[in-house]
Amino acid sequence: MFKVSQEIRLNTNAAGSLGQAIGDGSDGNSPESVCIFGRYQRTPDADAYPTEPPQVYIAPELTDAGKVQLLHLPSGAMRINSTVSFIIKRNGVKGNFDVRLENPSGQHGPALQLEQLDPERFQVQCHLTQAGLYKVHIKCNSVPLPKSPYIIVTIAGAAPAEATIVSSSPAMPIFDSDASKVHSRGLGLTHINLLERNEFTVDGSSAGSDMLFVGILGSQGPCEEVVVKHMGRNVYRVMYQVREPGNYIIVAKWGEQHIPGSPFRLSSE
Repeated sequence: MFKVSQEIRLNTNAAGSLGQAIGDGSDGNSPESVCIFGRYQRTPDADAYPTEPPQVYIAPELTDAGKVQLLHLPSGAMRINSTVSFIIKRNGVKGNFDVRLENPSGQHGPALQLEQLDPERFQVQCHLTQAGLYKVHIKCNSVPLPKSPYIIVTIAGAAPAEATIVSSSPAMPIFDSDASKVHSRGLGLTHINLLERNEFTVDGSSAGSDMLFVGILGSQGPCEEVVVKHMGRNVYRVMYQVREPGNYIIVAKWGEQHIPGSPFRLSSE
């Protein structure tokens, strides 16, 4: 609450002239009024204080969005017409979450529904109906998460049906390999140059015997040109070229397992 004060000046020298002031018919409304203690002088701006009630501003609670975790978000490509489910873990962060899905056409849908599993975890489900790159935008108290938007890749084609096929062809050999020991390097894994050949190297010399699979997908579909060349001793050179700007994802697998860092997410402008 604000306190309003006035400045009062007392002129005791005029106390003796009290009778004369009263006899002159002073009405007391002048800036200088006479009282028994002397002459009362009021400053001109003594009543200039605002009379409106004080306004109180409440700042929003600070949000550390970096503590929020995203669990079970798919890292590989998904088939169209499939449902993706993932979990948001707040890790003590207070506030409300807003999750929205952007389809490959760039259109934003309504906020996705969150199902609370416990005070710390929320489950989110979304249905993917188009092929391309989906973006999941997540905010906590209107603050985007550090890695938002998250990318989900969808590809066309129906999932293979489960069936038992009897064939006389030899069975696929079982390779003894460890994808975690594969090393990758090169500028083609950090940024993309349009209309130029981008390259990177995959070294599987310490990962055992297996096959290397490389795929590159952009917002307009698969990359037009990808060349994988074996240099010897399980060392491969990968070359690719893109013509359209946008977001791209590079998937590199050693056998059935992703190599360290895969899938790689890049963008070109």
